[in-house]
Amino acid sequence: MVTWYVALILLIFGTGALVAYRASREAQAEKGMILEGVRRVCKLATVEVSLADYAKKTVPKSVDLPFTKEPEAYLFYAGIVSAGFDICDAQSGIVVNHAQREVRMTLPPPRILSIDIQRFETINEQSGFLNAISVEDRNRWYSEARSALEHGALAQGALDRAQIHAEELFEAFVARHGG
Repeated sequence: MVTWYVALILLIFGTGALVAYRASREAQAEKGMILEGVRRVCKLATVEVSLADYAKKTVPKSVDLPFTKEPEAYLFYAGIVSAGFDICDAQSGIVVNHAQREVRMTLPPPRILSIDIQRFETINEQSGFLNAISVEDRNRWYSEARSALEHGALAQGALDRAQIHAEELFEAFVARHGG
């Protein structure tokens, strides 16, 4: 009879240990699924800002004669700036607390991930053979256009919007997959 009680107690403890082990494995699997879903893309772009602008550019005269003038051009440029998080570049992590039904995700600070210039046009260009617009001038203008698009996105609050949107995305993801 004592053997039977001992066997019953061992069975109860064994079952409890098996349930705890399975719960631990399921928790690790959920944590892995969430991290894998985020790391699969590595760069989590949560906001895209579409911008366009124009500018008048001039180049100093290389030959200064009375009948020559500074070369000038009007530029039009448009592009899309993506803001979000570079998950693979900085420390990120996830903590799942099943007892409190809480998932805590740590992300690096948001940043500009890409600037895609879709249109870059020179309009109404005026230059002469003595004072021409060089390839270096055009390359510098292109870099300035990229910079202007980045500053425009930052001025529109792209980083703050990326943070807010990331929180909304993760809340929806966790609600769907573990919620």
